[in-house]
Amino acid sequence: MINALVNIKGHICAPEEAKISVFDRGFLFGDGVYETGQALERCCLFLEDHLNRLRRSAAKLQIPIPLTDSALIQEIHRTAKAFGRDQAYFRIVLSRGVGEVLGLESFDNFKPTWIIIFQPLSEKLEPLRTHGIKLLTSTIVRNSSAAQDPNIKTSNYLNSLLALQEVKARGGEDAVLCDARGNVTEGTTFSVFGIENGKTLLTASLEVGILDSITRRYILELGRSFLNIEEGFIPLNRFKNCGEVFIVSSVREIVPVRSWDNTNYELPAPITEKLKSGFKEVIKGYIKNSPKY
Repeated sequence: MINALVNIKGHICAPEEAKISVFDRGFLFGDGVYETGQALERCCLFLEDHLNRLRRSAAKLQIPIPLTDSALIQEIHRTAKAFGRDQAYFRIVLSRGVGEVLGLESFDNFKPTWIIIFQPLSEKLEPLRTHGIKLLTSTIVRNSSAAQDPNIKTSNYLNSLLALQEVKARGGEDAVLCDARGNVTEGTTFSVFGIENGKTLLTASLEVGILDSITRRYILELGRSFLNIEEGFIPLNRFKNCGEVFIVSSVREIVPVRSWDNTNYELPAPITEKLKSGFKEVIKGYIKNSPKY
């Protein structure tokens, strides 16, 4: 069984055959955007949400997407069928492409490059969702939203990469980044939530300078049915004093935190488990009512 499949501008090929120009702006400058998610039961989860965010990100960088949503979905499904797995990880990448002039100052006469990648979901996901993750707070500060719009889901992930590199060298599994004032923002590729006093769901607000995460939105909606919700500028210590902490992302879904810096959390965490069950039902509903490949 093939381990990955790539679609470059309509051409489906093996990873070793997938090539872009060394003059592509995505390669040269990280001048591009992307979306990533998972497919379950031959259904790409929350695909409309991902494509809407892809278009918003691309519009902020003034990169035209050379396909309609229906055409892009067709290419995604065509790639998924060729990959041939009921469950998969997918990534959609769009760069400004190759222009006539090599240099940061040029923005004209580019032909955007679009790429779709499918590969297997990690076998580590289910154990991670059960046994939890060890987080460390990075010494790297999250980029200010005044410097870079966090809702451009850009291919340039240097801020998160540096944080993850630094935390792994200290024995952590993943990193949380704070802003310059010590407020929790988000993780390298995930949103952070805490359960305070068993009744309040805490998370950083979008105003702190975080990505408007698709999974984050679903979790907030689920939480409103039985918890108080507090979004805001929340300091690190307040999160670490919570009885439960968990992270969320499109591929990991909900993962409990077993330790964060010097704080340990008892697992299974009851409210986190209730949210996990609720989100599984959301996923089942989406799969039931959405197109399959």
